[in-house]
Amino acid sequence: MKGCLTYLFLIATTTVSGQLDSLSWATTVWGQYRSNVLSQELGRLLQRGGYIERPLIEAAQAAQGINMGAFGYTSGVALDWCSLRPLRNTELHLCGSFQFKSLGDFRWTPEFFDLVFTGNAGHLGRWDVLDGTRMRTASWVELAVGVEGSNQNRIDLGLVCRMQSYDALIQNGYFLVNEGLDYMTGSLRGYLGWAEGPSWGLVTNAEWHFLREEAPFAFHLRLQNFGFVAAPRWTELKIDTLIETSGLTLTGPGLSVESIAQLTGISDLTSTSTDRYRFDLMPFRISTAFEYPIGPRSGLDLQAQAGDWMPTPRASAGYRRALSKQYQMGIQLVTGGWGRLRPAAWVRWRKPGQCAFMLFLEDPLGWGSSTAYGRGITLRYQNL
Repeated sequence: MKGCLTYLFLIATTTVSGQLDSLSWATTVWGQYRSNVLSQELGRLLQRGGYIERPLIEAAQAAQGINMGAFGYTSGVALDWCSLRPLRNTELHLCGSFQFKSLGDFRWTPEFFDLVFTGNAGHLGRWDVLDGTRMRTASWVELAVGVEGSNQNRIDLGLVCRMQSYDALIQNGYFLVNEGLDYMTGSLRGYLGWAEGPSWGLVTNAEWHFLREEAPFAFHLRLQNFGFVAAPRWTELKIDTLIETSGLTLTGPGLSVESIAQLTGISDLTSTSTDRYRFDLMPFRISTAFEYPIGPRSGLDLQAQAGDWMPTPRASAGYRRALSKQYQMGIQLVTGGWGRLRPAAWVRWRKPGQCAFMLFLEDPLGWGSSTAYGRGITLRYQNL
């Protein structure tokens, strides 16, 4: 894994080294996590351990209601470059990118949350539905090369190495204990899968920008990480069982209190399979942006993103203003993705003809409040 990452990094470094004077390039570093249920205080206790007070659980239950709970994170670093010299006899320029990214997506039903944190005491005589509870994570490194035309429209094809991947899903599940505590029934069908080693594949990235001097607006369309990987060895632990009982025996063959306590009876309910090759789609993202000036130094921004395993599309609306020739700032309202409505703010410093630096904070209040539901930061540097 480390050798794969080092090898791709050396290729990217060699490609651009010694040619920085003939390249325009930008590097971006980001990290964020977001939930519609778990506050930062509860999430910190789950990660590091500690006593979880009941008000924290009750607040999460109230925030989730009857909807699916969700938590997601994404982090990484990206480098985009483009040659200033056109290819021979064309107006196209050689371009490319390097990216390392980690992504995680967790979802659960209200009943699953209650069973984990408070048990089923308040659910007696009621069906607990677990369908759709899921966990998946992935990390990958990507190296791409392509061409760029006018208005920075570009397309590139990349080699991707997915270093780790896990996927767990409860496809169908329910659970019931009657009020007399003498009858239980449940059904569970799902899987847990993981790649035994690195997975290789191909992805494409594309950008299209509508920029016209005669048009009073600008429109941007981007597609990232659209492609597939082939896992050379994919292992999957499957469970498909139905349990109905008026009581379990203490000991004996089959499922019993003793076998559950020692985890020996669980093997009777599961099966394991290994595929020599498995093809998976990469978690791609498509995004759009619309910019409309409302004055010589200000404008409105609308953005929408879908994909990246987000349970709902992420949308934002904002206002931007140029404070001077060097400084520009903006504020936004963001909704969707893994979370609820939250603010965002950004500032950009530009040294004409040389470089530009941008700082973007999603939910700035989340950096100082334990009751917030996430936070995010993006840093971007660009040579001009």
